[in-house]
Amino acid sequence: MLSKNQLKLINSLRLSKNRQEEGLFVAEGVKLVDELLSSDFAVEKIFATAGWISGSHIPKHRYLVDIVEISQQELEKISALNTPNQVLAIARIPETPAAGDLSGDWVLALDQIRDPGNLGTIIRTADWFGIDRIVAASGSVDIWNPKVVQASMGSVFRMPFHYVDLQKFLNTHASQVPVYGTLLEGEDVTTVRFKTGGIVVIGNESHGISEEIIPLITGRITIPGALKGPKGRAESLNASIAAALICYEIRRQHPLG
Repeated sequence: MLSKNQLKLINSLRLSKNRQEEGLFVAEGVKLVDELLSSDFAVEKIFATAGWISGSHIPKHRYLVDIVEISQQELEKISALNTPNQVLAIARIPETPAAGDLSGDWVLALDQIRDPGNLGTIIRTADWFGIDRIVAASGSVDIWNPKVVQASMGSVFRMPFHYVDLQKFLNTHASQVPVYGTLLEGEDVTTVRFKTGGIVVIGNESHGISEEIIPLITGRITIPGALKGPKGRAESLNASIAAALICYEIRRQHPLG
């Protein structure tokens, strides 16, 4: 049974301030909780329906996790999903080490990404293409926002992620690795000869790459759309789609393995 204090805690974790104060975040749904249980994250508590409890395959190292059986009605009170899906978990936000040496690494650098769905999709995309890590400018959306966690489909539990002073970060590393950036005036992404490692800057959804960041970019990239006629009139690509296209081209040129 769900207690009032548990209900209050779970609902409070929808706000970034409360997540930071408690050091906790929420993951919900069968797929996401399975991914969480397979990770090294510290899981504090699981709230699940009888159906999930009877049918779940909990890894051996998770046998001592506290599981609270709740009704479907109780699940609906704590779920942020339109269609609550059997289970919700509370986990501890891990400590994040410094980004460290980037030699040979591919890094996505996110310049003020504000949309949770975009960030979650970028994390999932980076995981799929074997990007080594993501850094995000301070002021970007919180990685532990429930919508980010949901959109990542579990990739958030695998992808190294750091919040940084982006200008300082790029100043530190620009002399060591190439810094690519998505700009309107740049080389066609399909003709760029990517190195074996580097940093790719993805700009804000509305304003693109910040003025103070642009001078630090050593390789300007553009993703061409339709050039003539009534089609291709959108002002820009979605940030997560731009990231996916660049990651694809990097891996086309430099396959893993």
